[in-house]
Amino acid sequence: MPQWGGGGEKCPRCQKTVYPAEQLLACSSTWHKACFKCKTCNSTLTLASYKDFSQDVYCKNCYQDKLHPHERNRKQLENKFSKQPGGGASSSSAGAEGG
Repeated sequence: MPQWGGGGEKCPRCQKTVYPAEQLLACSSTWHKACFKCKTCNSTLTLASYKDFSQDVYCKNCYQDKLHPHERNRKQLENKFSKQPGGGASSSSAGAEGG
């Protein structure tokens, strides 16, 4: 019995066959152009704008949130404490003015 289609590479997102006219090679896999979207926010990606993690693709923002979820909070805290009186940056500039 003849086998119809389905003999090529499978798209990691939809698990269907990817034909040469619609293929995109990234992250050691062959993707449909329409399936090449961020796993978290579903935004369309390009070869220049994607990041990969554990055989999935993400936009740069979601990738950053996935690998470094506390980094944004840390930067906000650093800015908050450096602006308070007695903080690291403001105390050294106050001592230079007084001398």
